[in-house]
Amino acid sequence: MTGTGPDRAALNTYRIETERLVIEVPSDSDAAALFSLVGGDDRHEVTAGLIWDGPDEISETIGFIHEAQTERYGESGFHWAIRDRTGFTTGSSGMAIGMISARPGVQPGRGDVGYWLGKPYWGKGIMREALTAVLDLCFGEFDQVKVEAEIFTTNSRSMALVEGLGMQLEGTIRSSHLKRGEWVDAHLYGILRDEWKALRSS
Repeated sequence: MTGTGPDRAALNTYRIETERLVIEVPSDSDAAALFSLVGGDDRHEVTAGLIWDGPDEISETIGFIHEAQTERYGESGFHWAIRDRTGFTTGSSGMAIGMISARPGVQPGRGDVGYWLGKPYWGKGIMREALTAVLDLCFGEFDQVKVEAEIFTTNSRSMALVEGLGMQLEGTIRSSHLKRGEWVDAHLYGILRDEWKALRSS
């Protein structure tokens, strides 16, 4: 059957290489770098567009890494570390600089994406490169029909990212999430498999 997406019992064994990045399941050795980026001095800005407010202790990051290594797709999706493959931003090749996820939707063949990137690496096209690669995987090997992204209406950077990749605004969810004591609205973006393939072949 086509268009059903990954087997919900599957483990994440996928590794993607792009021109500048490696996108792969995080390892225990990534904990310190990831914690410093999402739980350190830039925590407030990095997590402003996330449902989650970031880890308080490195043990939380270690726990998330272990979940990414062992959980099935149907439990919480697939989660990858984004690595600086060549050292073009960090000076040290292979360093984890953010995370990206592909998660199952309620209906087979539909899913959504989520992501964050350490603030020192913003504005370099990194997340565009990473998200393009993950969408290629979703619509290619996963054979999904549609991929969505839910983005806070205050997150202009993320909206510009997905719009630049061809995602369409499909609606606004009012009071979508309680974030830092305030209810925030979220835009729902989506792109269909045929639309993505047409964009990639143009």
